[in-house]
Amino acid sequence: MELIEGARRLTALEREHRGLQQAYAQLEGRLQSVERRLDTLMAAQAEARSDLPSNAHSVHHVIAREYDVLVEQKVQALARAAAHSVAAASPGAVPRLLWLMGQICSVLFGSDKPDGKAVLAAVCKSRLDPLASQASRLSSSALDLRERSAQTGLPAHWDFEIVPGEPLDEEWQEAWPSCDSTLPGQFVIAPAYLVAEQVFSRQRVCTGLSIPS
Repeated sequence: MELIEGARRLTALEREHRGLQQAYAQLEGRLQSVERRLDTLMAAQAEARSDLPSNAHSVHHVIAREYDVLVEQKVQALARAAAHSVAAASPGAVPRLLWLMGQICSVLFGSDKPDGKAVLAAVCKSRLDPLASQASRLSSSALDLRERSAQTGLPAHWDFEIVPGEPLDEEWQEAWPSCDSTLPGQFVIAPAYLVAEQVFSRQRVCTGLSIPS
């Protein structure tokens, strides 16, 4: 009887979990719709006033804000979930969470088109891992940002350039909140977002005295 009751509870929990996943997906969809409308309103306002940035620049400001949220919430959430079970250690004394975030961002905003399988590989997971759906949604969100950025017509890119061991350049780099900004940079956690060589989102960097090999 206890086994039967336990199975019933497990089934109920699984059903509740699926319901929460669907509700989250719907909420995320509504949020994206609101962000699109805000994007349109900002562009219209900019087009109507000569003292505001151009339409394309307004779009890039929206993309930069969405990019920051993506890194701080979704990338960090996936890295945190993976960090609990990843066998491979991060190099040197680097915090595992920050190292995994950097690996994920290198896939999402690197030279190749982002892909869920590549995201999983970056955190040492197989394509059948329970985190697969989360990785797929994350790569889709990053691809959406990249495509919208390209459609504006302005030259824009995500910049990973760093010289390990050098002090941070405050104009376009900043230490991750848990890192000491007075120490030299070790590696990039999240790249800078540059539009026509203007900084729309600063590079987030892990700092420290040891340099990962």
